[in-house]
Amino acid sequence: MEPSQPLMPLTSNESEFRDVVAKGIANFADAQVVRRLVDGALTLADYQTVLLTLFHQSYDGPYNMALAASRCSWRHEAAKEYLIVHAAEESPHWRWILDDLSKTAYAGPSPRELFPHPTCQAYVSFTEHISEKAPYTRLATASVLEGIAAEFGEKYGRLLLQRLQLGKEQATFFLRHAETDKKHSKEIADTISRCGFNAQEWGWMTYVAKIAGSFYMEMYNHDGYYGQGTVRRSA
Repeated sequence: MEPSQPLMPLTSNESEFRDVVAKGIANFADAQVVRRLVDGALTLADYQTVLLTLFHQSYDGPYNMALAASRCSWRHEAAKEYLIVHAAEESPHWRWILDDLSKTAYAGPSPRELFPHPTCQAYVSFTEHISEKAPYTRLATASVLEGIAAEFGEKYGRLLLQRLQLGKEQATFFLRHAETDKKHSKEIADTISRCGFNAQEWGWMTYVAKIAGSFYMEMYNHDGYYGQGTVRRSA
């Protein structure tokens, strides 16, 4: 959040949460990478940079989601059970990124040998923190991310294939998420409806959704899409 923005109150309600999620999803259309894609300016190097940027989110995210499941109280049983199932489902998705990089002739070091991009590190660190502090709010992060994929995945996935003349086997990370995340969005909404959050818990859900949307957007906005290099892990 920008420092000039007013601080959020500690309480909220479901309507406020839904509004913040919807705004986070809609804002994604203004991301630098998306604008370059729509304008026909996206390069193969940009696409590979997106994959490299997202790698550690996919590599680490399912495991801190599993942590959140373990930290949820049984009062949030619906969240606890959904998060562990969702974490298991998401756990192999980083391999899709490796496969897409390989099939687009990426010649750099493995993402596992790179430090996370700072924008990715910010997102991952935030999700790890709230997985401990307010674990049920991983449903809020999922609402934003799965909502973005459900809303835009198919549209931008098709455009990606067209603009870069890729085959479907070269964009599995985005195309597979476009297929699955419409279902996930409905599952998450149903799970949230069964959690019985009080006003303060809705406040946390709204707060986390707002930050998650901002941090995730930055992974598609950073200046690496202007040809700057990545940061390699030291030996």
